[in-house]
Parts: sequence; C-alpha cells; structure tokens
Amino acid sequence: MRLSRVRAFLLVFAGLACFAPWAVSDDADTEATAGVEAAGKVVAYYFHGNARCATCRKIEAYSEEAITGGFDSELGDGRLEWRAVNIDESENKHFVRDFELVTKSVVLVEYSDGEVVRWENLKDVWQLVRNKDRFVDYVQTETREFLGEG
Repeated sequence: MRLSRVRAFLLVFAGLACFAPWAVSDDADTEATAGVEAAGKVVAYYFHGNARCATCRKIEAYSEEAITGGFDSELGDGRLEWRAVNIDESENKHFVRDFELVTKSVVLVEYSDGEVVRWENLKDVWQLVRNKDRFVDYVQTETREFLGEG
C-alpha cells in the first residue's frame, strides 16, 4: 500500500514537471522583450524568419549599421536598443500580430512600463535596399523623428 502511494506521488510530480513550461503565460518575458521596462525606451527591431535571402540579410545589416552607427548617445544611455528577432521561434510569434507584420520588417517600438506605447513599421526599407546611403539615411531620419529628435 505504501509503495503505491509513493508511485502515485512520483507520477503526479513527474507529470507536473513535464507540463510546467506550458503553465507559463504568453506574457512572460522573452529575450526579445526583456529589458523594455523603462519609460520612453525605444527598441529598433529587425524581424526575420528562418528563411533568409540575401536581400533580407542586407536589410538587417544596413538597419543595424544605421542604428549602431548613428545613435551612440541614445544606445549608451539606454533610450534606444537594437534587436534582431526571429519570428519563427514560438516565443516570438506574437510580434506578427502585435505589429501587423507581413514580411521581414524594421519596426521602431516605444515601451513604457513594459507596455507598447506606439510603433512604426519602416516599410520603405524594401524600396531603398539597393541604395545603402539612402537606406541608412531613411532609417536614421525615421528613428530620430520617432525619438523626438527630428
């Protein structure tokens, strides 16, 4: 009798251990949204999937260069952050819905207390990708305006 109680306890414990990750809510912090608690913090995201063509990689590289090369002060004091996020990973799929994504995208997002205040999809990156200078200028101009510096 005592042995069957131990087995039952172990079975219940093992069952709970297996399903514990599913008990976490969708609102749990993920790597892509961690650290956005500060008021007025802006994250410049590049959203991509598993399949990445040469143009998609170029958009990411140019966008990262535009942000990291043009906003030393803002990046340094934490007002701005750059993140590349794979939306094909299960914990990041919510971004598709949150920011109405239809393809790989560069999106500026302002957070306050961990909540999205506003966002802007920089849709012209696809038209400008063949001209690096115009691309970088566009991303930097839009980012400055979004930060209220334009």
